[in-house]
Amino acid sequence: MTVLGTQGDSDELAPGPLATYDLIICHQDRIVFHDHYESPEQRLRMCVGILTDSDVLADTITATRAARIRDLHNAYIAQRQSNLQELCATPDEVVNALAKLCREWGIQLYVSATAKKSAAPKALYSVITEYGPGQTVAEHFPDRMARTASLIERAEHFFTSPGHIPKIVLADEQRLAALVATLLMPATVTLTKSVLNEDEGVYRPDSSVLPIS
Repeated sequence: MTVLGTQGDSDELAPGPLATYDLIICHQDRIVFHDHYESPEQRLRMCVGILTDSDVLADTITATRAARIRDLHNAYIAQRQSNLQELCATPDEVVNALAKLCREWGIQLYVSATAKKSAAPKALYSVITEYGPGQTVAEHFPDRMARTASLIERAEHFFTSPGHIPKIVLADEQRLAALVATLLMPATVTLTKSVLNEDEGVYRPDSSVLPIS
């Protein structure tokens, strides 16, 4: 996931030599933190540190809330150190649990990963979310199915339990994107597709932009 001011022909969409794992934290519909890491484990550790020990959300994360975040993370560490690792949650599942917890306090957590260059997809299916002027996030996926799965995950973040999203919406990524845009109002969501130019090593827009109202 990359923060971009504009969308167009850009080396920023070129496949990188290594996989990176991005973390975006939003508060009151504004991006307050964005960085990328070398592994999901590192991303989880940094996420917990930013939420509990940094000044980024100091006005929102009280001592009691920070303790709840640390308890959740410590439970994960305890599982990892036990003999029941096959039952242990993955780092991304822990981040998802943190996201559900933080949503109660008006904080949204988003994660994504970029592919290794050796496995660069022929096309990128992107979701462009504009939270406000200069606050644009581009998420890139190797196929439409991955993009749809991400939209479903984002939409489900707003519900306390599964099963609230109609099947007709789950089966249509444009309706999913429209739902996400509604839940993130006044943000706007746009779906795009780019194709890899192997000679130049960059992705170029291939289809018309699909704005979601």
